[in-house]
Amino acid sequence: MANYLQAKQDITLALAQQLVSDGVDAANQAHVKVSIAVLDLSGNLKTFAQMDNAAPVSVQVAIGKAISAIQLQDESGVFEQFVNSGQPAMMTTPGVLPLQGGVPIRADSNVIGAVGVSGSTGDGDLALAREIVAVAEKLLG
Repeated sequence: MANYLQAKQDITLALAQQLVSDGVDAANQAHVKVSIAVLDLSGNLKTFAQMDNAAPVSVQVAIGKAISAIQLQDESGVFEQFVNSGQPAMMTTPGVLPLQGGVPIRADSNVIGAVGVSGSTGDGDLALAREIVAVAEKLLG
C-alpha cells in the first residue's frame, strides 16, 4: 500500500496566522500598505490580510502571486523574468501571475505553502515576501 500513498506536509492555520501577523508588522516598519496572502500546499487560501489603506487591487494580486509560487514551485518573479526577457507567450500559462512577490514556503526541501505580497513596489513586495518566508522556515527548523 505504501507505493500508492503520499505523505505530504502542509502549512497549519497557526503558522499562517503567525506569518500574516509578522508580515503586517514588517510592512508597518517599512511604511507600506500591502495585502498578504498565505496559501496551503494545494494553493487554497489559508489566511489573508489587507492592511488599512492598501490598494484594492492588491487583494487579488497578492493571492495570484502566492498561487503562482505554488504552481511554479518557485518565486512568481521567475515568470516575470521570462516575459521581460522576450518570452511574452509565458503570460498565457494558466494560473500564473508574472509579478514579483510570490514565494514558496519549504520544509525539508518540499513546498508546503506560499506567501504572496502586493501593494508596494515589485522589489518591495518580493523583499517582504522573502522576509515572511524566512520566518516560516526558521519556525519550521
